[in-house]
Amino acid sequence: MRSFGRRVIGRSYTASKQVALWRMRRTEPPLVVFSMGKTGSTAIARALHDATGEPVFQVFRLEPERLAQAERRYRAGHPRAPFAGAHHLWESQYLLRKPPGERAPWTVITTVREPIAQAVSAFFHGAGLRQRLAAHPTVDALVEALVDEHWTRPPVRWFDREFAPALGIDVYERTFDPAVGFGVIDTEAVQVLLLRQENLDAAPALLAHFLHRHDPVPVPARNEGAGRAYAERYREFLATARMPDRLLDEAYGSRYARHFYADSELADFRRRWSGSGRSD
Repeated sequence: MRSFGRRVIGRSYTASKQVALWRMRRTEPPLVVFSMGKTGSTAIARALHDATGEPVFQVFRLEPERLAQAERRYRAGHPRAPFAGAHHLWESQYLLRKPPGERAPWTVITTVREPIAQAVSAFFHGAGLRQRLAAHPTVDALVEALVDEHWTRPPVRWFDREFAPALGIDVYERTFDPAVGFGVIDTEAVQVLLLRQENLDAAPALLAHFLHRHDPVPVPARNEGAGRAYAERYREFLATARMPDRLLDEAYGSRYARHFYADSELADFRRRWSGSGRSD
């Protein structure tokens, strides 16, 4: 009977969601990896879980209306079980019910990445899931689709649209030293470790210090595109794509890019994506 009940619940989105939310009640105060996607956040979340043995919330959005829209999109695209891909949504919904406060503070790790690289990775992941890559047979066509669909806008807006409303922290009012590559923000309600994806090699020691652990927290290197069906096209794109100047101006002139990266780094990124830093 118990096995039958689990099968019945597993076939229902609503029932599966309620069971997941019920189980999350045991994870307070929460350890939260809260960041935009394609910034190394999954590797961090897995490393934290492996090191602590505790559940780790990994969420990308905490703005209620956009979260509701994301759930509607998910349910439209996944009408049948299993619903494993919805777990991030359910974690976000649980956290919205338990906002951070002085009596129930959150511990948060947030990762960032230079905006063009983040956008390219997110674009390929999304296009691969939706089997859209075949519609763009050349690298130039892929670049055009990425530009037309405004994939570079979400990363540069994420802290304003998601992070600040959820945590009450404006990261742009806090000093961040690109030469260091990470920063810590402390408030009564939340303690945040902010780490650049480009500096993940320092993550094991940083996470240990941040979480008051004696031993480093190993973070295995991951190449998110290498094992996927689109890996060859992704490698070709990284090697040959040339982004238009107006896109580079918008991305690297943003407050986001200028806050987390030094001028010399932005110049290097621009050379890479304009093609001037490559040898053909």
